[in-house]
Amino acid sequence: MAGVQKIRPACNLPTVAINGFGRIGKCVLRLAIQNNVNVVAVNEPRADAAAIAHSFKYDTVHGTFQGKVCVLENSLDINGNVLKVYGEENPEKIKWNELPVDYVIDSTGRFTEVSTAKKHMAAGVKKVIISAPSKDAPMFVKGVNFNDYNKSMTVVSNASCTTNCAAPLLSIINKKFGVENCLLTTVHAMTSSQAVLDGIKHRSAPGNIVHSSTGAAKAVGIVIPELKGKVTGDSIRVPTLDVSLLKLYINIKNPAKLEEIKCAIWETATLCDNDVYSYIEDKTKLVSSDLVGHQYSAIVDFNQVSVIGDKFVTIGAWYDNEMGYSKRLIDLFNHMVKVDKDIADKK
Repeated sequence: MAGVQKIRPACNLPTVAINGFGRIGKCVLRLAIQNNVNVVAVNEPRADAAAIAHSFKYDTVHGTFQGKVCVLENSLDINGNVLKVYGEENPEKIKWNELPVDYVIDSTGRFTEVSTAKKHMAAGVKKVIISAPSKDAPMFVKGVNFNDYNKSMTVVSNASCTTNCAAPLLSIINKKFGVENCLLTTVHAMTSSQAVLDGIKHRSAPGNIVHSSTGAAKAVGIVIPELKGKVTGDSIRVPTLDVSLLKLYINIKNPAKLEEIKCAIWETATLCDNDVYSYIEDKTKLVSSDLVGHQYSAIVDFNQVSVIGDKFVTIGAWYDNEMGYSKRLIDLFNHMVKVDKDIADKK
């Protein structure tokens, strides 16, 4: 038990655990370390500390972690911070109460409903953040509806990476010009849910452009109720490792010129406290790999913004679907901690 006692630092920061150490889990841990988030444990089914350490330190997309990573007995030491490592399949079997754990970021993509995500709470966890859209947990997108979070909520969703790109942009356009309807298409980097080689049900991701569905359109209507039923969309999976491109095709209610659309985006992107939107100037030609590691939800490419007539608008925006989305998970966690603390302080 001496090792367990060492894991929780002598500080007042809430403790966080990460369940699922795939692409998002690894990015969340890197960002947590950068942002002084008190992560005390990681769970990945059937994985041990040595495997987690190697996976964390070396990454094909985001490079080698420039810090100290040491393997201890059933735990890791990352830059002097000790993290317990679990290898459980089911949330109810993870011994979070050994530490204890206040918040869990569940990045498995499996436990996306309140009933399954709540299984973490059997071991004393107070709140769970789901790193995927949810059918019944409240969904939050930074720049859109963070202020709707309240302390009574125990399981919440950070929606999807594509929703985090689309919703803030559509929120701007809707407030300034009104959105009649919208088609969104994400040209999306391949993910671990796809197959490397052809199988019975799946085709090879590296060898094909694959048309697929996206839940982002429906999710936009949830986080922006005014747009419910007005957005549809699809996904085109392409054989790249990271960074995706969102294309919005919008019929607006009020006439607008191209410069007015660009100005509305620019005004929001240049706010001093903005870390959701960014933009690429006209004539700056970038490709997807140039945006790897960028942490904005939406990086609007002004070369891909146009207006036909005065009511049909197209917008292209890049987003790092791994690191950018993971930063929003950290932001949601920090927002929840602040709200929870503010309410507790007032009592």
